[in-house]
Amino acid sequence: MIWAQAYETNLDRLRRYAAFSCGSEGLGDGVVSKALSHVLTDVSTAETENLIALFQKLDATLQKSPPATDSLFAELGRWQSLSPLQRRVILLCVVERFSAREAAQITGLSRGEVKAILARARLVYADRFPTRLGLIGGDDRVCGVIETSLLSVGHSLRWRIAADGKHDPATLPPASLVVVAHEGASLQQALVLCGGYAGPVILADDGASEDRLSLRHWTLPKDSLSDQTLFSSMLIRALLFSD
Repeated sequence: MIWAQAYETNLDRLRRYAAFSCGSEGLGDGVVSKALSHVLTDVSTAETENLIALFQKLDATLQKSPPATDSLFAELGRWQSLSPLQRRVILLCVVERFSAREAAQITGLSRGEVKAILARARLVYADRFPTRLGLIGGDDRVCGVIETSLLSVGHSLRWRIAADGKHDPATLPPASLVVVAHEGASLQQALVLCGGYAGPVILADDGASEDRLSLRHWTLPKDSLSDQTLFSSMLIRALLFSD
């Protein structure tokens, strides 16, 4: 899948933007090929200015492309409730981390329009952005690594509790997402530790793979918490694509 690589090329970013804009990885690749067929050999080394131009070409083609019949949106939680334009703006500003000015260049909108669309789209995720995480378990090293990763992308750690079942996260200050870093915990045990919390949950365990288990439950190898790229990627997926 197009999220799976720790270190992405520009082509990976373009493919991801197309797939989650139009609803199908296959259709997205077709749009990328159609939009950029004459420049694909240069995509991987494009600098920021040229990358914006590539996204411009891709966005113009996406606007003319019909959505996929066999859409992947149905499996992506709240994402399916957004309009195509809202999806594209969130992908550009939140996932690809372009500024509002750059997103305006890409979409042909004004900077004010981009900000307004982003604000309306974020109402769907009002409980998830700005992002404040809860952590269950994990030693001081894990906590420090997570805090560093969160700060680098503008998120924060709201609370941390021991994995002893003595605290119900639902009674703590609201968190956008909960990470359970408890050695040997099964998903069922992790959910017990989460008590009445009803938001997205990432279970980080040594034996886990990077996967999605349900509409709001995800798994991640524990050592991936130390990889800022992988951890940030999983956070974005869980925040955007969970019910």
